[in-house]
Amino acid sequence: MRSGFRGRDKSEKYAFSKIKEDSTVNFTPFVFQAPLAAGGLALMAFNYLQFAVPHGNGLIKLSDIPWDRLTTEQTALYLPLIGIMLAFSLINIISIAVFVRSLIRWLSNKTEYAKFMSAPPTTNIGILVPIASLSMSANVVLAPLAFFVPVLASNIQALMLPALIFYGFLLVALLRLELKLFKIWFAQPMDTSKLNFVWLIDAFAFGLVNLTGSGIATLSRNEALASIAAFASFFALGVGLLLFVFKFAFLIYAQTKSAKFPQSPVLPSYFLIVPITCLFGLSLYRMALYTGTHYQVEVRDLSFMLVNVSYAVTIGWAVFSLYLLRSYFTNYFYKGDFSPTMWAIV
Repeated sequence: MRSGFRGRDKSEKYAFSKIKEDSTVNFTPFVFQAPLAAGGLALMAFNYLQFAVPHGNGLIKLSDIPWDRLTTEQTALYLPLIGIMLAFSLINIISIAVFVRSLIRWLSNKTEYAKFMSAPPTTNIGILVPIASLSMSANVVLAPLAFFVPVLASNIQALMLPALIFYGFLLVALLRLELKLFKIWFAQPMDTSKLNFVWLIDAFAFGLVNLTGSGIATLSRNEALASIAAFASFFALGVGLLLFVFKFAFLIYAQTKSAKFPQSPVLPSYFLIVPITCLFGLSLYRMALYTGTHYQVEVRDLSFMLVNVSYAVTIGWAVFSLYLLRSYFTNYFYKGDFSPTMWAIV
């Protein structure tokens, strides 16, 4: 991992260029994309089992798998999925613990933190990656990890209040840092020609934080907790969607005016549109479920539309990105240095 980060420092044109020639940066918040991606893989496996295996109300548990009634094909599919879920849940939890310790030490170094925050927009926006990753870890605890740990699965409702408090902490931190970033961007000249899709990390962070908030709103049986989570999620969804629409439109406009693509290490950031769209679509779907449950609003057609539209956009953009970046995959992907933007593909 560290050798990959050193490899990226070859050119200041790269989005993750070194902050200053004479500084030694031993840590970067972008490393939190590793546990974030691991948690995403664990949730993919969990979500498949959640919808593919019949079980009672709530989230699926290991004890819900009817092993004696599974076909050979189902067993061959479910066993690897369970193995993936276990492996990447552990990777997420262990790596997030390690990186949080490093983050605390890094934040205590005011000089390094100040250098990072004074970097270009596609670099200092990385300060939001730990928040997104911590939100992913919260979802890993509530879903894939609870799948394996009966005491967690049987006490999900008892976890709703701590989860809401944690969600509130993440949302407040995200909003404060977003405002701080905007103040920095407005206070210093911004070279808009060098902006790229890494600039969308804040929209990604809002989507991931809302994954936790909307989950609490739909899972909690306590109406007060569910309502607080839903209200906060509606607000954060509005902010995140505005950021996403504005920045996405601006980046498309800037790219049409540019004579060339960004440098190779940041090209995978085009794929950030995929998880952002999925996350906002899922959060909107959950909010529709919340209003249907608590206010008896018919949401079946709306839920169907939200899910299908978001995934249609996701698939369309993924295919477009593969076509657009085909030379990157054939000429650079296997030969170039590792860059954190590659996690966007995951």
